[in-house]
Amino acid sequence: MRSGDHTTAFGSDYAVTKVSVFIVTLNEAETIGATVQSVADFDEVIVVDSGSTDDTVAIARREGARVVHHEWQGFSQQKAFALGLCSNEWCLNLDGDEVVPPVLLGELKGLIASNQWDLIRLRIEDIFMGAPMHPKSRKRAITRCFRKSLVQYPTDRRVHENIQGKGRLVTTEQTLTHWGYNDLGIYVTKHIKYARLRAEDKFLAGKRFNGLKLMLIFPITFIKVYLLRGLILSGWRGLVQSVVESFYAFLKEAYLWIIERESAGPDS
Repeated sequence: MRSGDHTTAFGSDYAVTKVSVFIVTLNEAETIGATVQSVADFDEVIVVDSGSTDDTVAIARREGARVVHHEWQGFSQQKAFALGLCSNEWCLNLDGDEVVPPVLLGELKGLIASNQWDLIRLRIEDIFMGAPMHPKSRKRAITRCFRKSLVQYPTDRRVHENIQGKGRLVTTEQTLTHWGYNDLGIYVTKHIKYARLRAEDKFLAGKRFNGLKLMLIFPITFIKVYLLRGLILSGWRGLVQSVVESFYAFLKEAYLWIIERESAGPDS
């Protein structure tokens, strides 16, 4: 138990405050059906799609979600728009490649109905190269369920758009299942894309390139992720993920250097 005492064994008929679920999508046909199905017990499911060319929209509607088209504005802005469509005070944010297992659904119902919390941080089980990581490896945890009047999305970043808010915070015992890391090629491609976006955010925030950091960031990140966070326990998959995570950290600094040079002009 992470914060306060709560029980995870709540039945589906447990009295629960109405909850709005909002999901931002682009070409998530492979998983969006399972995502929407997993939260069908909640009052409202809204999918904000930015122009999928696969069957994402049709599948989401078939499963009972309300689908709204909205041109892509960046992760933070897109999620802020979706949050604004929610009719309930309690909201849950999911990605189109995430599924809420029944045990987590029951835990969320109980935490919300208890009226003891304002923010709920979900532990995330990343499925990587066909399997979850070792149970003793550290899991990501992100605040995804909250009272919407107490939160906002950051306006100064286009990626890693974690909600900002204050209130009584609890972390779930159970985990959210995330399938977005399962394909190694997609995983690496996303990290390359996100590294550039994060570097742009850092530059706009006044951060500047540091050569020493560029040299040290890969080995430092690898030690932190592989050893301290326990990915070493996941065998070769843990090694692969640790290298990609370290490369992502390295790329952020490399892109920051490139952006500085680009901003200085062709003679720099």
